[in-house]
Amino acid sequence: MDTTISRRFLIAAAGSLLGTAGLDTLAAPNPPAGNKTPGMLRLIGNENPYGPSPLARKAVENAIAHSWKYAIRETGMLKKQIAAYEGVKTSHIMVCAGSSEALRVAAMVFGRNGDRMVTASPTFSFLPTYARSLGCAVDQVRLDETMTHDLDAMEAAVRADTKLVYVCNPNNPTGTLIPGPKLSAFIDEVTPRTPVLVDEAYLDLWDDLSEHTAVSSILAGKPVIVTRTFSKLHGMAGLRVGYAIAPPELIRRMEKLRVTQMSYTGVMAAIASLQDTAFLDYSRARIHECLALTTGVLQELNLPFVPSRGNFVYFDTGGSPREFMAAMRRSGILTGLSYAPYPTWARVSMGRVEDMQVFAEAARSYFSQPD
Repeated sequence: MDTTISRRFLIAAAGSLLGTAGLDTLAAPNPPAGNKTPGMLRLIGNENPYGPSPLARKAVENAIAHSWKYAIRETGMLKKQIAAYEGVKTSHIMVCAGSSEALRVAAMVFGRNGDRMVTASPTFSFLPTYARSLGCAVDQVRLDETMTHDLDAMEAAVRADTKLVYVCNPNNPTGTLIPGPKLSAFIDEVTPRTPVLVDEAYLDLWDDLSEHTAVSSILAGKPVIVTRTFSKLHGMAGLRVGYAIAPPELIRRMEKLRVTQMSYTGVMAAIASLQDTAFLDYSRARIHECLALTTGVLQELNLPFVPSRGNFVYFDTGGSPREFMAAMRRSGILTGLSYAPYPTWARVSMGRVEDMQVFAEAARSYFSQPD
């Protein structure tokens, strides 16, 4: 299989991207300040204010002068780099404008003309919402008592006319993780009847990705699609780069329905970011620090929360999430709403460490008020 990438390719790609910066900039990172909405802390969109990395930023600067070109060759370079990273062939990869494009294309492939799909509830809504707009029936299965996918119930919901099962792992908004062996067993049971799409947008925020990813099922020949993004760990939400991994036949079906061409600057930033492992380690560590800080405050305030494998925490406000959100806005903080069927719960995204310290003080103030 085409599972390796040459050192010569990496050096050449880095040189063309980074100009005089070179590979020596892969030393310990010097993280930039996060970007904030003027006057407000953005703790609402599951963004990562620690990125893009220094190498990615330099790549964008150098790419601007070449942005008159379509990124055809460069997208091929990125596809090779991703394939090497994932241990698959380039024919297993679709590079796209964020993983959201892959999700919507999958909805077009599997969710048209009265088809059906199975998803959890609540979960990330891009795929099921778009599928409904195409006339697809979406069978939603409630999360279990731990706010994790109820895989037994999801398997039972698969019908003869089910064309796709969608699994967000870790799940958004709850942050819960299906362990790799359990997910693999579910895939083995379901894929003889229907393909499975596993959305792994948050999985690389932790070091044990290889233990939980569904890519191994793809390599075993199962009809599985895995989606990944540069929006979270890589901090590139605004540059819109993601990818899907799937058997070549499924990739070909999805490529026929893609709706965008890749941004030259986004592609160049992604190639550089994959090499900036020191910064990615730094970013991952800061996200973990923010999670620990936030859950520590919630424990202090005796507020139930779900241990999260994302860059967000879902917790019980004990009252109206809208009132909590309004109070946070008055404190200069944007936070997220709740999701049915958890009417008192809310989600807060991780910002920088100093941002979460501000949130902690605002939360202490809000929840210390007398009823």
